[in-house]
Amino acid sequence: MSLFTEYDIEAPGQSLYAKKQFLSLFSKVELKDASERVIARLQGQFSILRNKYEFDLTDGRVFRFECTDRLRNVYECRSGDDVYALYEHRGLSRSIFRNEQQIAAYSKSRVTFGKGHRYEIRMDNDADLTVVVCMVLALSVGEDNGDEQSTVNFDFGNIGFQGREIDDSWEPK
Repeated sequence: MSLFTEYDIEAPGQSLYAKKQFLSLFSKVELKDASERVIARLQGQFSILRNKYEFDLTDGRVFRFECTDRLRNVYECRSGDDVYALYEHRGLSRSIFRNEQQIAAYSKSRVTFGKGHRYEIRMDNDADLTVVVCMVLALSVGEDNGDEQSTVNFDFGNIGFQGREIDDSWEPK
């Protein structure tokens, strides 16, 4: 049993680790590389009925991430002119776009055992791994309903409206 929500993230040539701060009013998550160096901090923001975060990356960039359409589960992540959009599709799939071009897609496992939540992210080689991981973490932390200690969890995914149809033919470049 763990008092912290932890994430182990494996990417080609890189291992990342994230940990949600215990007992904070708004979610706080630190994303670290394999040498335990912080590469991003995610800070939950006050918002009624919406997920809202600020991502502070150690390279100086700051991103604002929030739900822009709750009915269709559309999220926007913005830093200056750099705009990312995340769309939830029916089921457990999601797509991430940067400036209107798809750069990543990911899905969640339907059945999990205990703390076994698993995400499979596919992304373009030149996509910003840190930003994409921060977006996935923000939604994962936002969906955390305290069921990590349950024996078996079943996720139906999105059964409602979607802001954009999934492109099943998309493949990472």
